[in-house]
Amino acid sequence: MSIIPKETYQPYITDECDFVFGSSPYGNIFNIMHHLKYSFPVLEFQLLLSSVTSIMAWVLLKPLGIPTTVAQIAAGIALGPSILGRILGTLRKLFPIPSLYVTDIFAYYALIFQIFLVGLKVDPMMIRRTGIKGIIICILVIVVSTALSTSCAIILYNCMHVDDKLYRYLLVVGVVESIPTFPSVACFLAELNIFNTEFSDLALSSSLISSIIHLSVLACLTAFQREGSYVNGTLYGCLCLAIVVMVIMFILRPAVNWMIKRIPEGKTIKEGYLCILCTAVLMLAFLCRKLDVDIVFGPLIFGLIIPPGPPLGSALVERIEFFIKWMIIPLFYTEIGLWVNVFRFKLRTTLLVALVVLVCCTGKFLGAFVPALYYKLSYRDATLLGLTMNAQGFMELSFYLMLWDRAELFNIEIFRILVLSALVITGASAPLVRYLSKLSMKYKLHSRRTIRHFDPDAELRVLACIHDEQNVLSTVHLMKATNPTKISPINLSIIHFEEIVGHETPQLVSHKSHRRSSSATTVSQRIINVFKSYEENNEGRVSVHPYTVVTAYTSMHTDACRLVIDNMVSIIIVPFHKQLDTGFVNNGIRTVNKNLLEHAPCSVGILIDRGLLGGINNFLENQSFFDVAVVFLGGPDDREALVYAERMSEHPNIKVTVIRFLKRSKLWNKTYESSLDEDTLSYFKLRGTYNNRLTYIHEDVNNGLDVISVIGAMGDKYQMIILGRRHDENSALILELTDWDKCSELGTIGDIFETSNYGGKATILLMQQHPTQTASSD
Repeated sequence: MSIIPKETYQPYITDECDFVFGSSPYGNIFNIMHHLKYSFPVLEFQLLLSSVTSIMAWVLLKPLGIPTTVAQIAAGIALGPSILGRILGTLRKLFPIPSLYVTDIFAYYALIFQIFLVGLKVDPMMIRRTGIKGIIICILVIVVSTALSTSCAIILYNCMHVDDKLYRYLLVVGVVESIPTFPSVACFLAELNIFNTEFSDLALSSSLISSIIHLSVLACLTAFQREGSYVNGTLYGCLCLAIVVMVIMFILRPAVNWMIKRIPEGKTIKEGYLCILCTAVLMLAFLCRKLDVDIVFGPLIFGLIIPPGPPLGSALVERIEFFIKWMIIPLFYTEIGLWVNVFRFKLRTTLLVALVVLVCCTGKFLGAFVPALYYKLSYRDATLLGLTMNAQGFMELSFYLMLWDRAELFNIEIFRILVLSALVITGASAPLVRYLSKLSMKYKLHSRRTIRHFDPDAELRVLACIHDEQNVLSTVHLMKATNPTKISPINLSIIHFEEIVGHETPQLVSHKSHRRSSSATTVSQRIINVFKSYEENNEGRVSVHPYTVVTAYTSMHTDACRLVIDNMVSIIIVPFHKQLDTGFVNNGIRTVNKNLLEHAPCSVGILIDRGLLGGINNFLENQSFFDVAVVFLGGPDDREALVYAERMSEHPNIKVTVIRFLKRSKLWNKTYESSLDEDTLSYFKLRGTYNNRLTYIHEDVNNGLDVISVIGAMGDKYQMIILGRRHDENSALILELTDWDKCSELGTIGDIFETSNYGGKATILLMQQHPTQTASSD
């Protein structure tokens, strides 16, 4: 079957009787019309034109939040009779009828590999994570939308005197539009970079179930048409599906696992393996075609069984995604666009079909929205789920082609309307989903998540972010200094962040339930083992909950904030983005830290390990003391730093010294913030009367230079220095030190320590208290 039926081409596509299949002979390169009589130059022009037009449309529509798929559909329509077809001249030569036999093959390649890539990028285990909720939502979306659209078609038939032929078309449209497809939903969420949220997991799992059901029913219907019996057709269709699945599970899956085992850690995949896998994709499509199964079924299942990420999944995506996405898929959309002429719509038919489509979209929205509310999702997330289930893309377009060309269940006019409806629905919903998802990330809490507002006799919940193995020991040592006890244990959540490589679908994996998780990479497993060992050595005082997050640096804070809310965390500990021994700066980690400082729904601590923190075992296990200094200028962040240090001071081998800076002034204006500072310091000094490991030092300073002098005099007396990140920007002392503020996420005083040798090799911990709308809540 050809994607485009040749017998009914648009009038503007001319047929050249002297068209030659092959490359053009050597000759004058400027004689373009001569070269366009040969199939290979025509194919090159078509690929170039469709790719360039798609890129231009994407560049123009991207600022509006429009997904790439919508831009490519619009580009394909622009190259059809709606725009390009209305221009007379040599442009008609680009689409001679014989050339489309070749372009059809390329469009098929695009469809097969695009569906394979979608399956490759998604973790099928999300169905298990969502459980019965995904199945219920899938069923309700299909049933509600089908019921509403069918009812609408019946009402139109009875009230609007619709003829029988159009009535049948409307019924088919209602059924077709009621089925959400997994590839379209996955691509839609990937374009908007929305993953690892409850609504996105539900959307992916329910649409995956829907697509499997849809392809299975389609195979049975095809077999029914062939066998002429419902029972025989169903049995034959199930047998064909089983054959495809068995080939994938019992032949290709062992081969994939064998390849993965033969790839050394950190090495790239051999080119031969990539060729074998790409050949297997084409062979699966051929097998599906011969068994009367939709050709996308085999590649989709094959992509799902290949583990995403390195070493195999990411290598496949890196090698073929760009070529498929920007070179061949645009040609598929161009062939779709050849049949869409916006000037040939009949108003009455268009309105009737559009009404059925609108009712169907409403049904899909309600079918997802209502059960989402039942399962305790917020109104905003339920709305996002309903909108996402209406996403459409290349899968729907290929299905429309099959129903028009092969099944002949509706005519070309209905096909045109459905293509435009897919363009409008997805293009309109994408900016709305993007906007609502950003609003949902503005975390609102009923109580403050800070150390200062934490019950000292309760469990302290901490989230530590790990980017590489160098961050592990410093985090463990900091937790030891935080003094976990049986009365006040530490509940430690660990996130090992891995930058996304190749595949577009981020993952959030919990390893708590697995002694040795098969989903963890080698590096993640080593990190998990260290923290598990720490937990075992501190049984009853420390509990560890390890996670692995694979995503882009720009969205890592999203997963961290989600875990903060789910686990009721009071403080996030993040590593500094700069390696002080080598001077290497990781801008990705810096992006994560900045986003967490801005969006985190709890306090944040930035840990700068300058070497001494690793020796904390010698202090805590022996009789020597570990000296901690708190630099206090005032404000909520400094109060948070002081309270954190007070918890550390409960350890018998840790001394805490508070250095309070106060500007000399004859007039002292007492403010609410200064009152809170005094109350916090008074409590600390009170405790110091019966704890000789607590020391309070008062420093009167006139200007910023005096502050620098006191900081410089600290020398190497302390092994750790804790301070607040933010201070009063209108303070005379801070204004005089703004020249030091080169690293905004450290603040003025933190930047002084980081860019100098002040404090020797002492570890720096910068604290930011979770901000609130009103200071009075401090």
